[in-house]
Amino acid sequence: MTDRHDEGGAGRVVVTVQGVDRVGIVADVTRVLADAGANLVDIDQSVLRGDLFVMVAVADLAPEGGIPFAELRERLEALGERIGVQVAIQREEIFRAMHRV
Repeated sequence: MTDRHDEGGAGRVVVTVQGVDRVGIVADVTRVLADAGANLVDIDQSVLRGDLFVMVAVADLAPEGGIPFAELRERLEALGERIGVQVAIQREEIFRAMHRV
């Protein structure tokens, strides 16, 4: 029996979004997460200087029944291309390790 975490499924992730602000960015990104079975646990977004949109969200991926991490990354990147923003996803432990002082 294979563990979903080993397959890239369950776990906490950090999603970052940046680009020119427009209506619906938060809705579009969170819809992809929800469709993947992810539970949004924290989100912060800002619009800087009138049109620069930035967002950071933390989500728990579904331990069972969710999609693999790699597939979720592909869906989010495709969404970003479609709506004109940059979307990145990392496992929380990788994000924390990269930002350790």
